Amino acid sequence: MARTSETKLVINEELHQSVLPKYLDVLKRLKAKFEVVQDSEFSNLVNFKTNKTQPIHNWFDYKQGYASLLINKIIEKESPGKNEFVLDPFCGVGTTNVVAQSMGFKSIGFDINPVATLASKVKCANYSEQDIEMIQKEINAFSPTATKIVPQSPLLDKSFDTKTFNQLMKIKGFYEKTSNEKVSDFLKLAYLSIVENCSNRIKDGNGIKIVKNKKSVGDVYVYYKSKVENMIKDIGLSKEHPNSIIINGSMLIDEDFKKIKKKQAGIVIFSPPYANCFDYCEVYKLELWMGDFVQAYSDFWNYRSIAMRSHVNSKFDHNINNPNQSVEIISQLISTFNIWNKNIPDMVKGYFDDMEEMLSRLKAVMTPKSKCYIVVANSGYRGVLVPTDLLISEIASKLGFVVEEVIHARKIRASSQQMKELHGEYENLMRESIIVIRNEI
Repeated sequence: MARTSETKLVINEELHQSVLPKYLDVLKRLKAKFEVVQDSEFSNLVNFKTNKTQPIHNWFDYKQGYASLLINKIIEKESPGKNEFVLDPFCGVGTTNVVAQSMGFKSIGFDINPVATLASKVKCANYSEQDIEMIQKEINAFSPTATKIVPQSPLLDKSFDTKTFNQLMKIKGFYEKTSNEKVSDFLKLAYLSIVENCSNRIKDGNGIKIVKNKKSVGDVYVYYKSKVENMIKDIGLSKEHPNSIIINGSMLIDEDFKKIKKKQAGIVIFSPPYANCFDYCEVYKLELWMGDFVQAYSDFWNYRSIAMRSHVNSKFDHNINNPNQSVEIISQLISTFNIWNKNIPDMVKGYFDDMEEMLSRLKAVMTPKSKCYIVVANSGYRGVLVPTDLLISEIASKLGFVVEEVIHARKIRASSQQMKELHGEYENLMRESIIVIRNEI
């Protein structure tokens, strides 16, 4: 999905002149309606970076997400009931769930990315002494084995040298022959966690890129066994904890939502995909291929079609069930420019339509007076800011939530110099935020 750098041009001057004043009015009204408080304490807590040094959290390097300490702080502050669930409808690799468990709470997590939900499931499992002994026994007897299915993709041919790929396939065969599902999943996660480092690629923005002269991991088998041993040490330190329900799916899908409809959430904490066109199938496509989650390029469309409408790499539904005048104005203004993809205005509308449906469903399972913490970032297209935090706050208010505060966690870089041309206060609006809303029933 190449994006060419072009000079910013207005391609529909009449519509542009008509919508621009309305857009500036939307910004002015939203800024006046919701007070935004600055809190630098959260600047290092709204990204995954600190988790890389923490046991269990560092089992799989996830580019999207937040620090475990953020969840600790929120749960300690809100003190939900022990019989209530901690819910994360976009759980990624389970940071919310792992922390909730460590604090003695039951939890629920949803994610459509099967790589992420495998990581969550493995990280949140209770491991008995017998489980640990079985895993240790398997890795002690490690024997490279031919895999049942060798993934076929030109991407893989370009990402691994032949020797490394063949070794990875024999590690794949090793965990596939393990009959115990819990042990097999544990060994599979360790395998998936080394895939990127064994390749010539790194995750970069909205995808992966080739890195010339990337440092080799050395002996792939030794590297894999070391990863498993480190994970075993981590579970040896953990105690038995409440169970987590991890669902590979979405609360926006009726069938998946029904699975938890009768549960009670005492607190909701999540970070949805941002309205920035990032396609997480692209970011994790190596792992999706190597883990047999996809076996053909058409399989990627299945995941993209059920994802929240935050990207343009799918034939997403263009229907809007919850019209939003503010979002419509912003989308119209974006459409007046020479944007790199014509679907961006519809994507923006679809994003907030999905967000309204998500908040409505969350309200149905949240206990009275319970709170929801949402980590989001604003975005911009051709100098048109999309104030996601304020728009979500407005949607939440419409649904009957009380917006307690919008916390400015950290500044994010404007996508282009033109961001400052249209409105003098763009610099302050380009931010990552935490929205705190209360279910007022």
